[in-house]
Amino acid sequence: MDLWGIYIHIPWCISRCHYCAFTTNVDSEPPWVEYVDALMKEWDHTKGVFSGTPATIFLGGGTPSLMPTDQLNRLIDHIAPTKGCEITLEANPGTVDKNKLHEIHASGVNRLSVGIQTFQPHLAKFLNRGHSVAHAQDLLRDIKSIGFNSWSADLIFGLPNQTIDELKLDLSELLASEPPHISLYSLTAEPGTPYTKALNKGRFSQVSEELWEHMMELVINMPAAAGIHRYEVSNLAAQGMRCRHNELYWRGGHWAGLGVGAHGWLPNGLRTENSHEVDNYINAPTSYLQTSTPTTRERATELLLTSIRHVDGVPLKSLKNLGWGLTVADCAPLVKGGLVELTDDSVRVIGRGWNLINQVVLHLDQRLSILSHGGNDE
Repeated sequence: MDLWGIYIHIPWCISRCHYCAFTTNVDSEPPWVEYVDALMKEWDHTKGVFSGTPATIFLGGGTPSLMPTDQLNRLIDHIAPTKGCEITLEANPGTVDKNKLHEIHASGVNRLSVGIQTFQPHLAKFLNRGHSVAHAQDLLRDIKSIGFNSWSADLIFGLPNQTIDELKLDLSELLASEPPHISLYSLTAEPGTPYTKALNKGRFSQVSEELWEHMMELVINMPAAAGIHRYEVSNLAAQGMRCRHNELYWRGGHWAGLGVGAHGWLPNGLRTENSHEVDNYINAPTSYLQTSTPTTRERATELLLTSIRHVDGVPLKSLKNLGWGLTVADCAPLVKGGLVELTDDSVRVIGRGWNLINQVVLHLDQRLSILSHGGNDE
């Protein structure tokens, strides 16, 4: 039986980070009951296309830790996952105390993803984070005491005027908490965000390519020395602590996307996207904003885009099953440049290829070739 998961989007935050381009809203009194009602209706509408029970559930956002625990319990009970399901909830410092963490754990959530980003007060202020450094330190201390054996911390780098020494301090403090998993974020200019607008007005400049590469080397190598190794472009984990939900994405698995702005990839071949407006979603949770059935060429591109990010690389058999392939000659320039390695089973990124992942993807996608036995719906 194929493994599959559920992504649930919680669209509210206590403040909006200047770099954030996700579907989020700042609301002091979100309509939690109505929203959970809508989520349950959408799940009831969608679940018939899946077999069995979900292997993973991921509550992302937004700030899911703002969700009242009675509503979290109601939602998880309605989905009724079986034992062994990885249930992740994103939690931001300052939105939970020790009592709420206990309640979240009791609800069935067995993995947290915590938005630390930085321990430097001036950088947290620049990002408009809705918490203090003390909040971040408190959350990391409480997670372990409550019994969350599986958790991840977000760390951001490449900020204007951020120094190597500041990044080293962030890494040192984070590693001192012995995180099982780290998700790295290089600050990027997303269209329409306050950060991008200020950048375009010349209020500050992005870090140089040379400094960025130095920072990337640091954020990979310092955790590796502590036994936390890269298994995806921006994700690192200790042995046995990878995020199973995200691996579904990187390995071409299926998932239901529930909630405002959520995307799904269903076993019946349908791509789904929900309304980005809270009121619209609550009023019509089973009416997708958009659905599509990708061609095999589009699916081959999607498989390439996602699986090349993973250390296991692009499974050539999966491409072949879609009717598309890559030849030795297609990969030769990247192999010669030390960016990828080609085996009988896969194409895998190596060395500096990780820093040039976008160029690697573009090269491979342009050279995808149709096989004689299928893939003719380009």
